[in-house]
Amino acid sequence: MVADEALARFLALLRRKDYAGARTYAEGFPGEERERLLRSLSLLEEDPEALDDPLFAAEKEVVLGVRAAREGRWEEALERFQKALELDPLHHRALVNLGTLHLERGEVEAALALYQKALKLFPDDPLLHENLAALYKRKGDLSRMVAHMKRATRLKMAPPPTLDPLTGKPERRLRFPAWAWLLALALLAYLLLHKP
Repeated sequence: MVADEALARFLALLRRKDYAGARTYAEGFPGEERERLLRSLSLLEEDPEALDDPLFAAEKEVVLGVRAAREGRWEEALERFQKALELDPLHHRALVNLGTLHLERGEVEAALALYQKALKLFPDDPLLHENLAALYKRKGDLSRMVAHMKRATRLKMAPPPTLDPLTGKPERRLRFPAWAWLLALALLAYLLLHKP
């Protein structure tokens, strides 16, 4: 069960395209599993076609789909994003990229539906908010366009959360032990009670 949870957290980092975070998190896995994850991450970045690890299958399709779209192979990109979603229905970047293809083809409502699904899965993706801003600009809804642009800007400016390598959860920035808080409160009470 713990291994499944750890892999699910690793997958969440892949879906966000936080490869550096995924690499750091993979370091916490035992021996062979760590090597497998690190090797697959390297292949994903250097030679995704050679990657055959099923855990990375959806991410591989998204990476190859983005490459196909950049090279103008729209049908291949569409097929790859759809395959990524078949492999991993929670892959929000596959939804975003698929939505962008629909938006480029003028299929605004289809793009909006895909973006809204992605928003439910990962509301803190700045690229998604930029795409929604472009969509609402096209629809003439300037208030929503501005709201999404502001959200994208805030998300881009926020420092990325530091993840605890053992749990995969964001670390709290300032950790004070309970005794430190009690000492501070006691000192404050003493100073307030003993005012000259």
